[in-house]
Amino acid sequence: MISGKYGKKAVLAAAAAAVAAAPLIAAPAHAEGTPEATVEVIATGLANPRDITYTWDGSLLVAESGAGKPGCAVGEKCVGATGGIYKVKGGYQGRVVSGLASVAVGAAPGAPVIATGPVQAVPDPAGGYTVLSGLGGTNESRAALGAGSNTLGTLFRTRDGKVLADLVDHETRLNPDGGDVHANPWAFVRSGPDYLFTDAGSNTVVRAKRDGTTSTAYVWPKAEVNGQSVEGVPTGIARDPWTGTVYVADMPGMRPGAARVFRIEPGRQPELLVSGLTNLIDLEVTPDGNLLALSYTRGFGPTGPTPGYLAKIDVDTRQVTEINTGDKLTAPTGLEVDPWGRTYVTVNSTGSDGKLVRVRH
Repeated sequence: MISGKYGKKAVLAAAAAAVAAAPLIAAPAHAEGTPEATVEVIATGLANPRDITYTWDGSLLVAESGAGKPGCAVGEKCVGATGGIYKVKGGYQGRVVSGLASVAVGAAPGAPVIATGPVQAVPDPAGGYTVLSGLGGTNESRAALGAGSNTLGTLFRTRDGKVLADLVDHETRLNPDGGDVHANPWAFVRSGPDYLFTDAGSNTVVRAKRDGTTSTAYVWPKAEVNGQSVEGVPTGIARDPWTGTVYVADMPGMRPGAARVFRIEPGRQPELLVSGLTNLIDLEVTPDGNLLALSYTRGFGPTGPTPGYLAKIDVDTRQVTEINTGDKLTAPTGLEVDPWGRTYVTVNSTGSDGKLVRVRH
């Protein structure tokens, strides 16, 4: 789950309503009249799937946040070794890593278990994988979970368990935005020799060096919605490999039309690129140097969050064009675009029936 400091509510379980019609910079072109995108299911049975990574050998890696601890009492928060990494390559698919830390509150029989654990995984050149794990807490709350919780809220290596950067410790010690102390790392990119992370709990972008030291790159700007200041909640982050430009998406205050995308050129401060979107949860640079953004939900229906959507963003003109995905993207959280422009999304991302799909648009 994503949680910010506004009462520490779970954004994945409580996302806001529809896209606003009058954003600050560029209104999304309506998808009306365009053919509806088709969705091809590639993998099923994923446990709280999060981000997707395309690798050089043609594999797709999906980080699974797992299911917490089997048998955890209803209402109790427990750590279990149920997080993992799922791989799809050609005709092969299956978990290549299992047994990673996952935390969840015990659910009633038949109810979905919404877990926090691995949120992004990339290959480690020396073998195994480098994994970012979420948490939603502090050093103290992590320690209170007991044995097996040390990698939660960190970037770590699967081959030896070494913690490469501790985002929870960074927030606990420094609390850069001065609000409630609460960390929940969500995504990362490499930027030169460093890592850049979005932390949706602490409302910061954090930099980590090779030696594991961390610093606050940016305290994320709040948004003004109907005259009210709401927290920014940075989520998706992407880097253009040709220019070095980094882009960050957010989902301020779970408010309709409040989501923004910022551009960070090397050596410069974040610049607002576009606004007027809703509940952006992931972001990718496309092969032509533009962006594709994923919304978790437009709002709520009688049975919970309504489906999300995809939007193309032209980084030069700032034009936003919504892709007509109809009601096909239910609870999406992860997005990937491969070198040929093929689009992949994780859906049904709360519970054990998650899916990896390809969206043809």
